[in-house]
Amino acid sequence: MTPRLKDRVKAKVATQMIKRMTRDERIIRVFLGAKPDDVPKRLLLVATPFVLDRAASRLSKVRITGNITLGQYEDVDVGVVNTGMGTPSAAMVMEAVVRTQPIAAVRGELCGGLGKSQKIGEAFLATQAIVGDGCGFTYFGSESIVTAHPGLTEHVLRIAERQKLTTHQGKIWTTDVLLKQTKELLTDWIEKGAMAVDMESSAILGIASMEDVPAASLNCISDLPERGMGPFDMKEIDPNFLTGLDLTLIAALRSVTTWQD
Repeated sequence: MTPRLKDRVKAKVATQMIKRMTRDERIIRVFLGAKPDDVPKRLLLVATPFVLDRAASRLSKVRITGNITLGQYEDVDVGVVNTGMGTPSAAMVMEAVVRTQPIAAVRGELCGGLGKSQKIGEAFLATQAIVGDGCGFTYFGSESIVTAHPGLTEHVLRIAERQKLTTHQGKIWTTDVLLKQTKELLTDWIEKGAMAVDMESSAILGIASMEDVPAASLNCISDLPERGMGPFDMKEIDPNFLTGLDLTLIAALRSVTTWQD
């Protein structure tokens, strides 16, 4: 069989499969790599391989389906979904996530702290996200504000506090610029009310809110860019960082597995 003929056969088989799927099923298959019924109803959202591995180590009965690490946390089924870095990737994944109609989706990741009292290893719980990225501009409008689910966010806060995890709350600025966060930009974001900065929360919270999916964003403060301690400026690892990240992930997992709408 020639390569061209093989391609024709593959295309014919794929066409038959696609015809049996709805548009929503196709989106889920492409961006999550799984059948809709294989996606758990409780999801932890991460953006980096490092945090994904750290979160997966907290699960039992771990297995991987497409873009989802499946397992159990405290005997409850949960999926860890890698949104990828930045809102273009996060938005595509969230478009698939909301179509699975999850009970709850909690982001557990890293952020930069912009508050003067914040320390590395503490947590930041976003009540709102300010759209400072190009993808978010298309979805919601430049510098518009999207809101986390109030009930789920309060639930996350209670669990974080029970773990003695120092947790700051407020607006997070979502940017698509990681390596060009100048002093002028950071000052502008702070003046507009931001207390932290990340690269995904506006897409996660905004798209979830549009589709009435409860979503929250809990982040471990990994750097303090406004003080000249950006993610690639520090020459040593703060000993509180890994402890804080683990506590953040535990709080996020416990929140998503115990949430009752």
